[in-house]
Amino acid sequence: MNIISDQKNDPYLTTSEFAKICGVSKHTLFYYDEIGILKPRITNPNGYRYYDIKQYYTYEIISVLKEAGMALKEIRDYIQNQNSSHFLSILIQMQQKLTIEQNKFARMQNILQGAIKITDRGLRAVIGVPWIEECEEEYFIAVRVAEGDGEKESIRKYYEQLHKLEEEWVELEVAICSIDQSRLEAGDYRETNYFIKIKDKHESDQLFIKPKGTYAMINHKGNYESMDTSYEQLKAFIQAKKMRICRDAYELELLGYLSSSNPDEFVTRIAIQVG
Repeated sequence: MNIISDQKNDPYLTTSEFAKICGVSKHTLFYYDEIGILKPRITNPNGYRYYDIKQYYTYEIISVLKEAGMALKEIRDYIQNQNSSHFLSILIQMQQKLTIEQNKFARMQNILQGAIKITDRGLRAVIGVPWIEECEEEYFIAVRVAEGDGEKESIRKYYEQLHKLEEEWVELEVAICSIDQSRLEAGDYRETNYFIKIKDKHESDQLFIKPKGTYAMINHKGNYESMDTSYEQLKAFIQAKKMRICRDAYELELLGYLSSSNPDEFVTRIAIQVG
């Protein structure tokens, strides 16, 4: 490593050596010198540039600020008019911005992880065979849909609630819908309520708790219009088990429009609490 010394015998690095340490090209350092962001500690009369190893930390801060979205012009303006209090303010502001981005990436990871889990469950689902399962308590946010709301209005309300939860940084999982017990027992299998599943309990006047308990379940394959047959099959299974329906029915889409363009390939899990 070529090292020269100034009058105080402090070591300096050539442009190539400093560029290698920073993980950038020499041209990047030339450009930063040109626009006044990171100037070499020494420039000889012959034009050779030399950097102090301590300038690596300066480069790191510049790199982080740039990656965080701060324009090079803003960075240059600060460097040319340095002020410690202003610098601290910039760092705090960038840290807050990075935290927001980090939360966004974490949310994206959770959404993808949930989609992978649900899709895998759908692909491995045994179709048309009822079973009994003990389920833990689960938390949902209700989407308030009025009796007269059409499909478009219901969808609008669903996404309005979804965006509200995202703004509050609530960790979301999946969506489900339910059918009131009275409708279920009467053979009316039209969806009554819509819910957004959340990972943890959230303080809200729209919080809905799906109770812990025993559930009769069945995986239905096919379009939504054909689900009546699976409901009838599941109700017959409950009766044969000498059990009774205790609460509403819940529908969880395992495979839907995102996984298949053919509605006959859709898979929906139906769950009814029994006792």
